Amino acid sequence: MIDAHIHLDDSRFDKKRQKLIKTAQLAGIKQFITPAVAFSGFTKLYELAKKFQYILPCYGLHPYFVNSHEEVDIDRLDLWLSQHKSYAVGECGLDYYLKDLDKTKQMFYFQAQIELAKKYNLPLVLHARGAVDAVFTCLKENNYFNAMIHSYNGSIQQTKLLLDYGIKFSFGGAVCHPKAHKLHKLVKYCPTGSFMLETDAPDQNLYPNFNEINQPINLIKIFECVAHLKNVSSDDLQEITTQVCQQFFQTPK
Repeated sequence: MIDAHIHLDDSRFDKKRQKLIKTAQLAGIKQFITPAVAFSGFTKLYELAKKFQYILPCYGLHPYFVNSHEEVDIDRLDLWLSQHKSYAVGECGLDYYLKDLDKTKQMFYFQAQIELAKKYNLPLVLHARGAVDAVFTCLKENNYFNAMIHSYNGSIQQTKLLLDYGIKFSFGGAVCHPKAHKLHKLVKYCPTGSFMLETDAPDQNLYPNFNEINQPINLIKIFECVAHLKNVSSDDLQEITTQVCQQFFQTPK
């Protein structure tokens, strides 16, 4: 199994990172796609990926931190991508759910990162909270669809359109909530080869443990929930989603 989206560089993991990873690996989770969120964290993520070969780094500028990004960070990201291995550009995108985030600044950084993805022929790891339509519009304007929307929760109509353009999705721990009926319907609708699975740890812990730190091992529960929703065996789901991850991120086998 591959965790398609996890922030293993987060400081909340600093005291127990290696132990938590080992527990997950013993359960069959062999690789961890780990996206950066700000330029200030690039060096830490790089050092972790150099120390632990199963941490696969992506570098980008997250819309949550748009107010602290500097325009020069785009140039810094460009230079970084030219000198360091990155499995994608991201986490980047748009967040229209949080109202205090400047939409104009978000758009500037997102557009710039799409251009960098095109320049380096890398996929995009996208955040699209409350902004699926806006994110798709940007991708279409740039004619670049090599992208995965993480923690996806769009409508069936949006999903159909995105699927037509080959955009991938990733589902996380929200699928394990017994009342997430809309999301369950969405998971059932998506073809098995169109999505990956993630924890987004240390955030987005599983029901009912919302006040606790999410852990890498929780990917197992997510697999079980999605396998049940899709009416497929866990082994088959693991094989297919691993192939999707490997092809999308061009991961080492």
